[in-house]
Amino acid sequence: MKNPIVFVALLVLLAGCAPADRNDASPSSSPPSASSTATPSDSQTASPPTDEQVTWAGTVCSDTNTLKTDVQGLATAAATGGDSVGTAVANQMDTVSASASTLVDTVKSPPENMGDDPELVAVQDSIDSVDQSLKTLQASASAVQGTTGAALVDALATVVGDTGTVLSDVAATVQTISTATRDTSSTLGQAFRAAPECASLTS
Repeated sequence: MKNPIVFVALLVLLAGCAPADRNDASPSSSPPSASSTATPSDSQTASPPTDEQVTWAGTVCSDTNTLKTDVQGLATAAATGGDSVGTAVANQMDTVSASASTLVDTVKSPPENMGDDPELVAVQDSIDSVDQSLKTLQASASAVQGTTGAALVDALATVVGDTGTVLSDVAATVQTISTATRDTSSTLGQAFRAAPECASLTS
């Protein structure tokens, strides 16, 4: 594989696109269980989430984390190179596409009585941004097929760069979820706060 140093450097830069740990991303205390949100506190102005809403919120966070991991795997496949790099990139792109489709389907199908929640639109908009950057990534991954030499090096570098863009958009989604968890006026925010999957994603 030509220019391995280029891809090592790109991966180092790419690491900065992943969500950084934030001490303020979750409340100072441990996230409450679904049952502990059954009675709203004095600071809450929205109805507490149902078990279905907490489960859905947890699935959103789990799907987001899966997509982030799969995109990072695509960057690794592109930077590693080798004789079968085209196949490796194509296979991992299929995995990314499947996890992205799962996330979009989940976010676009919230439980009943959550359609007017103030935080829902923000989360859905952030996923739309992820979906758009994924389309660009899919095109650059497809361009790897059938290329050799310097053209292949350039195509793989583009894939690595585009994975960085996707990871930045995923990080924005994580931040949107983190912001929602601090909004006690939002039923969705309370659901995110109650879901263990969201605590591990935003911590």
